Amino acid sequence: MSDIIIVGGGPSGLAAAHEAVCHGANVTVLERQDRVGGLARTIEFEGSRFDIGPHRFFTHNREVHSLFLGVLGEDVVHVPRLTRIFYNNRYFNYPLTPLNAAFGLGVASSTTILASYLMARARRAAGIGTIESFEDWVVDSFGRRLFEMFFKTYTEKVWGIPCTHIGAEWAAQRIKGLSLSTAIVNALLSPR
Repeated sequence: MSDIIIVGGGPSGLAAAHEAVCHGANVTVLERQDRVGGLARTIEFEGSRFDIGPHRFFTHNREVHSLFLGVLGEDVVHVPRLTRIFYNNRYFNYPLTPLNAAFGLGVASSTTILASYLMARARRAAGIGTIESFEDWVVDSFGRRLFEMFFKTYTEKVWGIPCTHIGAEWAAQRIKGLSLSTAIVNALLSPR
C-alpha cells in the first residue's frame, strides 16, 4: 500500500518521489507513457534517438540543483547553452535579438512586428483587454505578430495544448525578464 501516489513520471514527479522515499514514504508513480521522463525523455525510432523536449537542466534554486546533481552523479554533462529558432529556413537567436530578427526577417516583416508591438502597447495604455492566458501575456508583451510567428506553434507543440489554455502566470515565469522594448534598448545601447 502506498503512502503517496504521484501522477506523472517527468522530472518533477520523479523528484517528488525521490524526496518522499528519502523521508521514508512508500511511493507509487503513475505515468501514462511506457517509460518515465516526461518531456525530458528520449525515444528510439527506426534506429535513431529523438529528444521529446528540452534535455538541459537549469535552476536558480540551490536545493533543487543539489538534488539533481546528487541523483545524476557522473552522468551530468555540462554544456554551453545555445537555443535557436528555425523559422522560414533561417535560424534566429532565442531569446530573440532585434538585429538578428530584423536581418533574418527583412524590412517588411520587421515593420509588421513593430506595428503589432506598438498596437499592443497602445491597448495596454488604454486598459483594453485582460491577461488570463499564455497567449494574452505574450501578445501583450510582444505583439500579436511575434506571438504567431515564434511563440504559438512552438508552445503548443511542446505542451500539447492551445496557448489559450495555459495560464498567464506560467508565461510570466517562463519568459521572465524578456520584453521587446528591453531587447531593442539593449541592442542599441549595450556596449557588447
